[in-house]
Amino acid sequence: MKRTVILFVLVILLFLEGCARLGGPAIVRDRFDYSVAVSESWKTQMLLNIVKVRYSDTPVFMDVTSVINLVGIQSTVNLAAGWSFPPNANAQAVGGTTTWGEKPTITYAPLTGDKFTRSLLTPITPYALLSLVQAGWPVRTLFSLCVKSINDMDNQSSAPGFARTEDPQFRKLLGMLEQTQKSGAVGTRIEKKDKQDTAIVVFRRKTDRETEERIMETRRMLGLKPESGEFKVIYGAAPTQEGEIAILTRSIMDIIIELASQIDVPTEHAAEGRTYATSPEIGEGEGQVPHLLRVHSGREKPVESFVAVNNRGFWFWIDDRDRKSKSIFTFLMILLSLAETGPAPPGPTVTVPISYHDGFETFVTKCENPSSQHLTKRPI
Repeated sequence: MKRTVILFVLVILLFLEGCARLGGPAIVRDRFDYSVAVSESWKTQMLLNIVKVRYSDTPVFMDVTSVINLVGIQSTVNLAAGWSFPPNANAQAVGGTTTWGEKPTITYAPLTGDKFTRSLLTPITPYALLSLVQAGWPVRTLFSLCVKSINDMDNQSSAPGFARTEDPQFRKLLGMLEQTQKSGAVGTRIEKKDKQDTAIVVFRRKTDRETEERIMETRRMLGLKPESGEFKVIYGAAPTQEGEIAILTRSIMDIIIELASQIDVPTEHAAEGRTYATSPEIGEGEGQVPHLLRVHSGREKPVESFVAVNNRGFWFWIDDRDRKSKSIFTFLMILLSLAETGPAPPGPTVTVPISYHDGFETFVTKCENPSSQHLTKRPI
């Protein structure tokens, strides 16, 4: 009997210890696992949509609006004992069951309507672009990807229907701005007027001689007064008045179309008319620029891939050793996040069980607005 009691106590302690470990570690594990899963699905979705645009297919963006994971444990412990005479007929029994499970509920919402327009079709504001420059993003990368023109100097484009060669002065200007950014001699200031954010580019006056000459050349190329140190930045193809810098920016969809034109598609797909042929990698000639993003294609699933998708019987991927392409791809996803501004549309209503107590099953109704959440009970 004494051994039975000791065994029963040990079982109870082990059970309680297991319950204590369920809460905290489950949060760490689930948060990491779901974070990785959402991140990987986001990357795959973005690359798939770039490939679909290349093949004149419709891109579809699905947002993961909520992830609810219910983790529960239910245990029972049984103890039975019997004594009789003679003593050799005594019997003791200890038993128990433990059931553990989780019920994930994941909701999705397609990017449509006004949110689609804001996120994908609205050009990136000069204010947002210069804020990224101020945060330390390379100005050459930002402007090569996000800008169509600066003060009538055109960036190159290989997108069908919009293809144009680069203005030689545009590349030279980016080189000047890049060196000036590295020297710390250029900055931005944001001014609010009539509830609008206006970006002001500021050139430092106290710099070394080489940087000062570079700033003077930048002013000359932009058609700005040499004695001025601050310039207002507006959206547009050309300045409306003296002392302005006009930046014509691309939308997220413009950027996706531009990057899609640089995919290394299978030659047979171009020959069959499924898509157009990719222009050769350029960059050796005077005034030419290389592709920003290298997306490879092949029949076999890649081994060293940062992200890969299968479409039309071929694999398309970004090589994990291609740091430049990975940076451009990651930056595109960051831009999409920044573009999702404005009031969010109402999310779906989800009702999930959270507990069982006193013969009733308790539900919580999860809504986009936390103030709208409420509890309900129903008999089991």
